[in-house]
Amino acid sequence: MSETFRVTFLGTSAAVPTTRRNVSATLVAYQDLKWLIDCGEGTQRQIMRANLGFKNLSRVVLSHEHLDHILGMGGLLATLNMLQPVEYVVVYGNPTVLERVRQMTSYIGRVAQYALQLQVLQEGLVFTHRQLECYAFPTRHRVKQSYGFVFQEKPRRRFLPDAATRLGIPNGPERRRLLAGESLQSPSGQLVHPDDVLGPEEPGKKLVYISDTMYFPGLSRVAQGADCLISEATFLHTDAALAAEAGHMTAAQAAMVARDAGVAMLYLNHVSQRYAQSEHLLLEEARQIFANTHLANDLDTIGI
Repeated sequence: MSETFRVTFLGTSAAVPTTRRNVSATLVAYQDLKWLIDCGEGTQRQIMRANLGFKNLSRVVLSHEHLDHILGMGGLLATLNMLQPVEYVVVYGNPTVLERVRQMTSYIGRVAQYALQLQVLQEGLVFTHRQLECYAFPTRHRVKQSYGFVFQEKPRRRFLPDAATRLGIPNGPERRRLLAGESLQSPSGQLVHPDDVLGPEEPGKKLVYISDTMYFPGLSRVAQGADCLISEATFLHTDAALAAEAGHMTAAQAAMVARDAGVAMLYLNHVSQRYAQSEHLLLEEARQIFANTHLANDLDTIGI
């Protein structure tokens, strides 16, 4: 089956940028929609460097109000105002996040050329798009409200072209009608139902993004069965006490979440600059617990 999500890591550093890593931002593409998860300083330039373009970038979900996760919003919204690649932008965040975004927009200096919607983020369903549903779940960081995100594709059934051919259904709109759930008559007069040309139901893809948080077992329940888990892994486990104090996780704890959730693969994200010369230790630590672990790097793109 072809990839459902296309994920580009735009910023994978924690708190401050390094020469190799920008601060937090990830872009996800699904069909004709693109959205950002967090938007640290310099995100718009990372989008340009990745040659992703701004077209269809109409949603931004912000995990919490720390500046390394939101400071890029002012520049991004100003650029969208100048280039006008979208008709609307919806920004989701807690009330503090939205107030800070509102303050940044006040400095743009031009009347908005698109509809800007600020939506309060709460636990549960955030938005839907065709077969996609986005959910927010609470994390445990150093602020009153912080969130991670689940992007879940609804179950789907694959079209069986050989079965359609045997039933005399030609290529074109008739097949699309059957795929949409409509029964119709074949050219020979036979009544053909969607069940006649659709395979068994297959679960949709599941992508889980854990932003800043300390470890707690509930994370594994949220991530259960994910095709891909992207998780903060700010510290090595030798610094576990510091991680807990700062409201973050270690690479080992991220791997524990992946293992206990039975995910297919894990990407470590939000890496502290203190390990700039020893990042391989984060990966080695995690792989001792969960083998299919990867270290996210700026401008990497993965398909899910």
